[in-house]
Amino acid sequence: MNESIKSNESTGPLDYVKSIDAESSNRILLELCKDGNLSERIVEMARASLSGINYDEIADQVFRSLNAIMVEDLWDNSGKSHWGYQEPTDVAFEMLGDALHQFVAKMNQYRNLGMKKEEKEYCKGIVSGLLLYGQEGSNEFHDWVPDDPYTHVENILYGWKNCNTVEDIEEVQAVYDSYFSNEDE
Repeated sequence: MNESIKSNESTGPLDYVKSIDAESSNRILLELCKDGNLSERIVEMARASLSGINYDEIADQVFRSLNAIMVEDLWDNSGKSHWGYQEPTDVAFEMLGDALHQFVAKMNQYRNLGMKKEEKEYCKGIVSGLLLYGQEGSNEFHDWVPDDPYTHVENILYGWKNCNTVEDIEEVQAVYDSYFSNEDE
């Protein structure tokens, strides 16, 4: 055993782990993944940590993220620029896409990990949050993007549908359809 660890009998492994920063922790975890005896357990624990997606929670996060976009940022980023004129509606569409990027990246991360159920739930959350924002967005920025949430939903679904089963597509489509069936009532 290392002398520095022996010197203080009350110091345990958790004390060391708690005292390092996230970067060091990640580096140590990556090194431990190389150990065949530990790698399966690490994967098991990581998958457990990544599972349990609740699409309503994701929808709420998407909605809050979009509803937090400040119209002043749109005004600052549009209009006359060094490169010419940037139409505010075009900039607003891009800003909406930028706010969605982290959510779509997370959904794609689940796909890349082979976690299809979680990917589907994440997709349902993104779709639901976007449609909710399209219908109930209450910030001033919302006035600049009346149809953009629906366009983004269509774009996300188009890419997502190409990689999934008919059953999963029908389940996500049902979430999409539920927003428009409620309008008819």
